[in-house]
Order: sequence, then C-alpha cells, then structure tokens
Amino acid sequence: MVVASGLFGRTAAAAVHMLLCGAAGSLFLAPPMEPAYSASLYAPAEPYSAASVARGNVLYRENCVSCHGLSGHGDGPAAAGLRIRPANLTEPHLFAHSPADLFRWVSRGRANGAMPGFAAALPPGQRWDVINFIRARAAGVLVRELGGEITTASYPIPEFAFEADGVQSTLRRMLERGPVLLALCGPSAPSTRLQELAGMRQRLTAAGLQVLAVELGEAADEAPHVDGANLPLIVRVAGDVRAALALFRAPANGNETELILDKNGDVRARWTSTNLPDLDTFIGAAARIAHAAVAAPSHAGHAH
Repeated sequence: MVVASGLFGRTAAAAVHMLLCGAAGSLFLAPPMEPAYSASLYAPAEPYSAASVARGNVLYRENCVSCHGLSGHGDGPAAAGLRIRPANLTEPHLFAHSPADLFRWVSRGRANGAMPGFAAALPPGQRWDVINFIRARAAGVLVRELGGEITTASYPIPEFAFEADGVQSTLRRMLERGPVLLALCGPSAPSTRLQELAGMRQRLTAAGLQVLAVELGEAADEAPHVDGANLPLIVRVAGDVRAALALFRAPANGNETELILDKNGDVRARWTSTNLPDLDTFIGAAARIAHAAVAAPSHAGHAH
C-alpha cells in the first residue's frame, strides 16, 4: 500500500512508497509482536458491504497495485526490486487474522518496524474500505476452490441491498431467516436454470433454504438490471453490488455459479454450470448446514 497522492510532496511520497512496498511482505506473515489490545478500539468505520468493497477496489488500484499487483499476488511492477516480497493477499492466512488485527496493523504499523502506520495518511473509512476489498477479493479467490461438499471455511459475502417485486431488502435480513442459495448469473442470465430454480423454490423454502439470484454485468457501473418476465428470481441491484459479487465468480464457471451461505453469510458450498445440483442435493446441503457448527462471526461490519 502507498500513501495517496497529494498528501505529501512528491519526494516524500516516493520515499514512503518504497518503504511501504519493502515492508508489505511481512504485514500478514510475521507474528504479531505488539502488546495485547482491545478489539473494541478498532470498530469498523465502514461495514463489510458491497459499497465499501467497491470504494476499496478504487483505493487499492490507486495505492497498492505497484507492490501487491492487480490480482493481489504480491507481483506488482515494483515487487521485483524489493528486499522483501510483498504479501500475497489472496491466501488463506489472511482469514487467520481478525479485521481488527488488519486495521490495527495498517493504522499503527508493526512494532518490529516492518511496516509504518497510515493513520495520518488515510482516514479510517478509507482504511476500512481497502481492508474490506482485500478480504472480499481473497474470499472470492478461495471460494473458487470449493466444491459441493459443505465446508467449515469462513469466506464471507459482503452485505448488499436488493429489490424484488417492488420490495427492498438486504442479504442480512434474508440470513436472519436461515441459509441462502445465492445464484450468480453471467452477463446473459441462464433462463432455463432460473426456471428450474423457480420450480424448486417452494420445496427449498420448506427445507429452510431461501433463493436469491443476481445477474452480473460486465461493467461495474452498469445500470441496475430491470426484471424480465422470463427471468424469475432475478433481483435488482446496484452496480457496486454486481462488482463486489463478481469477485466470487470466475469466467471459467460458465454462465452460472451457485453458492450456499450460512447464517453468517459465509460460503459453505459452491457449484458451477458444469455440475449444477438437483433438488435433493440442495435439501441435503441445507440440512447439513442447519446441523453444522457455525463459527462465531468476525466480519468487519457484520452484525448478528
């Protein structure tokens, strides 16, 4: 991460840029050396939401790409000349740390001098936006490794709002009633599969599994989708929601990615166009989630 332009003179900004790039590799990898702290001191100024993830994406591209790379693998153009390789921000170790840990390190730096703090350079809201984007992108990358078996992994979907049948709601409100089957459709929604899911909906609801479908456009600033009579289950969402949810779908998935979320909003199973499940598979998965232990929530900005 580098200091945003305009905050300091060009010389100071360049010096800080190189310092940050050289230190970034140990941001998440080195064991914490700081004394104990209260996580309540680092309550998120921005919730883990699609809007925050979208803002964080912009900030990341402006300030972090040269070291961590566009994909977050630590392979930015400046990485080759650094003594310590920038951290790969898409690996599972990211979720071994709480959002409060990440915010503390970004804000205060590391006691061993590996990374300076940014409290004076970026306001709290922007630091949280970047953290939320990094977490969402890592979750999306790791979710792509999941299959149809229920997992105990905790890869959270950002909170988002939607409109269905003229009524506004949020993912969080749905999750309060139980697990959710989230269908992420490609730029051209697969009407046959949506019709099939609509036919399953009543029995899925009876089994405790709600259904929500979002059509993802190619451009993040695309206007909200307008429901079509031939596209059941599709809800209206804003462009930042589509951009955030697109992190959880790879082009190789075909035109459909289906995720089951537990009550915390964590993805517990994943299917794509090549292995879409039938009704019995969904019902069995919902039953396993209902009886499985759910980790305590630790998502920035999620309230349960």
